[in-house]
Amino acid sequence: MLTVSVVIPVKNAASTLSACLQALDRLVPAPAEIILVDNGSTDGSSAILKAFALTCKTSRVRLVDESTPGAAAARNAGIRVASGEIVAFTDADCAPQANWLSVLLEPFADVHTGAVAGSIIGVFDRSLCELFSSLYTLQSPREANTFTSWTPWSGGFPTANLAVRRSLLEALQGFDEDVTIYGEDYDLCARLYQQQVSIVYRPDARVTHYHRTTVGGIMRQAFGFGRGQAYLVRRHRPAGLWLELPRLMVRWSNVSLHGWVDAASPDKKLFGLVLLGLLYRPLWYLLPCYLLWMGYETRTRARTAGPVLPPTVALGMVWMLLMKAGAMTAGRWWGSFRYGALCL
Repeated sequence: MLTVSVVIPVKNAASTLSACLQALDRLVPAPAEIILVDNGSTDGSSAILKAFALTCKTSRVRLVDESTPGAAAARNAGIRVASGEIVAFTDADCAPQANWLSVLLEPFADVHTGAVAGSIIGVFDRSLCELFSSLYTLQSPREANTFTSWTPWSGGFPTANLAVRRSLLEALQGFDEDVTIYGEDYDLCARLYQQQVSIVYRPDARVTHYHRTTVGGIMRQAFGFGRGQAYLVRRHRPAGLWLELPRLMVRWSNVSLHGWVDAASPDKKLFGLVLLGLLYRPLWYLLPCYLLWMGYETRTRARTAGPVLPPTVALGMVWMLLMKAGAMTAGRWWGSFRYGALCL
């Protein structure tokens, strides 16, 4: 069996860290080592890490301090000391299920598999904001698949649940520390494909994730995602313009800029309906119909996850979704100017 090093960056994660570490101690098979990288915590996380290193029953625990801020730098510090053939990444606000590594390791039997990604299941027992994020953030595909290229809409996976061959990480010199947070993991995926390897997605390799618990945190995260997407479009997509419409993708390859316009996002759909109403007043009725449909969809999503939402709460989440989509679009605008791409 391939040997595994689990690497986790930690920055002020005291509220979720214990659940993460307890889950790591229950993994079957156990990893050869667990590498915990403290990235300048000031909230008591360091004491929790030291206590775990003394009590972990199943794996060798290595504690690393990394003063350079950022998750990319912290993960690179973990990669540098890792000895396993596979480096599995998760985060301090995640808790892998017990069979996590056994599922992640299976596809590595194929030498063309460079990495394996798993699904992220939201935990939502603390606030409605957390429930909202569980329904609309880091949504994992339902079906297993194999990917060979990165696009703005597929082929990228977060390091909350990602395992990579250590030889490839070393060849790529790890994560690019110049890439800001909310983009360094997808950038790694794009560079892995350039090594002529595939990334296998396994939905049965699960980690639970504690999402943002405040509206401000959700909006800042959405802005960061949008900004990162603009950088990735500029760096990893060939020249051309991709227009994503509901159920349709249109491409103009003879355009010299690097561009992707997501016209299927909720805020742009709302904007389109407002424009239609301004052009032809009887079409204003489409606007409340769209909002009611979004409320119905939110209640359906929530019911699938477990809770039954009152209609008023579902409509409140619709406005949060529109705000989140708007924050992501703002991040894409900012990133477009910053990185010289067209990403909207």
